[in-house]
Amino acid sequence: MDHQFHTTRVLARDLAGTPELRSLWEFANSTFAHGAQQYPEMGVSEGKRFEQPADFTEEMGTDGVTFIHYVSSSREDFGKAKIVATAGCKPWSSAYKLDERVKRMREEREAREKDPAKPREQDYDGFYTKEHEEQLLEQIEKLQLMNDSQEQDGIARWEVMTVCVHPEWQKKGLADKLLEKVAGEVSSQVKSLGQGPEFKLMVRTMKEINEKYWLSKGFKPVGEKFFEPGTFGSPTGFHIIDLSRDHRTA
Repeated sequence: MDHQFHTTRVLARDLAGTPELRSLWEFANSTFAHGAQQYPEMGVSEGKRFEQPADFTEEMGTDGVTFIHYVSSSREDFGKAKIVATAGCKPWSSAYKLDERVKRMREEREAREKDPAKPREQDYDGFYTKEHEEQLLEQIEKLQLMNDSQEQDGIARWEVMTVCVHPEWQKKGLADKLLEKVAGEVSSQVKSLGQGPEFKLMVRTMKEINEKYWLSKGFKPVGEKFFEPGTFGSPTGFHIIDLSRDHRTA
């Protein structure tokens, strides 16, 4: 079949309320679920990467950029193109932005405690417990400490995010192509801000599942925190690891 490909660059702040946002949300969650199913011992196969579409743009931040790779069977069918890969980036922040998500969850939980018959306003798949809030707050604190320890040299850092490839299109180089676009985007941003010439691309991920992949892409570990068994339902616990790759502006 003669496939046609197209990659678009989208600012995260322009996604709110668009059909593309829901498509990205569904795509990110489906690829996350597929990957997590390969590691049942980690206990993360249930749930979503993003509980609702707004979480996608919230995590990307106002300065985030997403590249979306589409495929269609022919030029005439491009209106029916589907997402097969994505990759995004945003400035590496010293404040890990889970606070607003915790706030929304707390407001929803408290409202339901007062009126159990009240319809849900958010789709959090049952994450309405105070225990879950406390786990998120603990995660924020640990990840904040990791960030603070890495921002001492004045070098610009950008986080690589939401790197997702449809299972049927994996091992075809799509992730590498989008990572090249991410690196080019960051290089342009760093130059326009008068930073550089050096910058770092950062990745924050679950060590047990994704570390080998990012090591194969030339990233090096720079920080790690362990989350105890029971965190988000994991029976074994898990490590969150930060990895970094050095670059120079073009």
